Amino acid sequence: MKRTILVLMLTCLLAFTVNAQAMMGTGGSAGTTGGTGTASGSTGMMGTYMQMPTGQQMFEYGPTTAPVVGTDISTAMPIGVGSVAMGGNMITVHAAIGQFSNPMDMYITAYAPAIDPFNIFVMRQDGTFWPVSMGLEPWMTGVTSVDQTPITNMPTSELPKGTYTVGLMATPSGGNMSTYYLWTTHFVVQ
Repeated sequence: MKRTILVLMLTCLLAFTVNAQAMMGTGGSAGTTGGTGTASGSTGMMGTYMQMPTGQQMFEYGPTTAPVVGTDISTAMPIGVGSVAMGGNMITVHAAIGQFSNPMDMYITAYAPAIDPFNIFVMRQDGTFWPVSMGLEPWMTGVTSVDQTPITNMPTSELPKGTYTVGLMATPSGGNMSTYYLWTTHFVVQ
């Protein structure tokens, strides 16, 4: 339970930071790291893999239309948000991340202060969003890579105006949330 609260607090802090940057007109491609570990992939006999997290590492970046896949955790941008990233009127959330050496659980998070400023939401396996305060449930479990589009061509007119933060969190499979990677990006509905 303490680990879950820590993850939620860090996610909230990162979401507020991204929103503050968006309101001030600054973007974020610089990563924020914590814990230990290297910030790049490792080469094995089968190719290059994402390092397993050894601490809590968070990375934020500006809106992108499509994910940037790779095995370097510090340059990967695993969440694309579709045309809304460039001022368009459609949201397509596409999550794609390089190969991990071991199975991971994946969480898609969303912070939507224009809808509910008091909760962070997590996408469940059935594609619905659930307040984190009601419990964490992985979006995907036991995977070594991801290339999925859980939200396709959602008109921005379905959302109130505001800044929305979307994240992908990767934790070792089996509920160990003491180590993770969390990448966040945002988009603005005008």
